[in-house]
Amino acid sequence: MGRVTFSLNDLPLRDDLRGLTPYGAPQAPLPIALNVNENTHPIPDAVASDILDDIAVAIHEVNRYPDREFTALREAFAEYLGHGLSADQIWAGNGSNEVLQHILQAFGGPGRTAFGFAPTYSMYPLITQGTGARWIAGTRQPDYTITPRKPRSRCAPPTPT
Repeated sequence: MGRVTFSLNDLPLRDDLRGLTPYGAPQAPLPIALNVNENTHPIPDAVASDILDDIAVAIHEVNRYPDREFTALREAFAEYLGHGLSADQIWAGNGSNEVLQHILQAFGGPGRTAFGFAPTYSMYPLITQGTGARWIAGTRQPDYTITPRKPRSRCAPPTPT
């Protein structure tokens, strides 16, 4: 059998996603790449050792899915934060993208709009569009401040009945 090749255009994608480029964090040659969440300092030896010890214990359970409710993590956060918080009041996810996706799946969707100010996190418009909502980017001044504008139209007050 010959080699099979295909492109994204061959897949049954939603029409509103056709022609888009998949996300990839820019790999700029910078001394500190904050755009890809790099730490500016190496991991201390004591921390690396603790991580390896924890991995040695956890390796015996990697054949099982982890707790998808992040129960132990949420309980630890509730205790750490105090203020009478309980684990039921804490939301955890697999990184900020998953949390953003949860929010937009709940509140976005076709016929809905999300609004933010550029420049901003590049995933906001991508996750918004992925849920079928529309992204609108507001603008900032050269110093990154936001200048409010007067409304273009004004709703008349309701007429008493």
